[in-house]
Amino acid sequence: MNCKELAYMLADYCNGSMDPRLREELDTHLVRCEPCMAFTKTFQATCEETWKLREAIEYAIPAEVRERLDLFVRAAALKYPDKMREYRNQIERDRREKVADLVGAAAAGKLSSAAALLVESHCAACPECREYFDALRKTGALQPGDPPAVFRSHMIALMQALPPGEEFFLA
Repeated sequence: MNCKELAYMLADYCNGSMDPRLREELDTHLVRCEPCMAFTKTFQATCEETWKLREAIEYAIPAEVRERLDLFVRAAALKYPDKMREYRNQIERDRREKVADLVGAAAAGKLSSAAALLVESHCAACPECREYFDALRKTGALQPGDPPAVFRSHMIALMQALPPGEEFFLA
């Protein structure tokens, strides 16, 4: 475990969703690395303050404004159903393409270290994704058709967990 890897996994560490084995590695690193310990404490404090701020903002929006906004969005969706369908289809195509790129990078052994750690820690806790990646490793080739929906949704969430500017594959 190094300092950069710690920084990538800090959110999971702080919210308790990290694989226990990785958590032990991080704890060991924190005991030995004063700068990372200070960074972790600052990160935790920032997260706590952000949650407090988020709660204050969410509750400050008057119910009437929320209802009017909801009605406006629903009316626009009803008025332009073709545009909404086109928008949803484009989002789904983009997601499928991103997951296919991630799976291809994983099959080729070209995941970035941050993405590899995220995938590894996720697969340690998720049997469906572990099964999919195990089959990928055994065959060395992509499975025909789209991956299962649960796998796709998990991989999209992992990609969103990467820090801004960090790619999930190596160039």
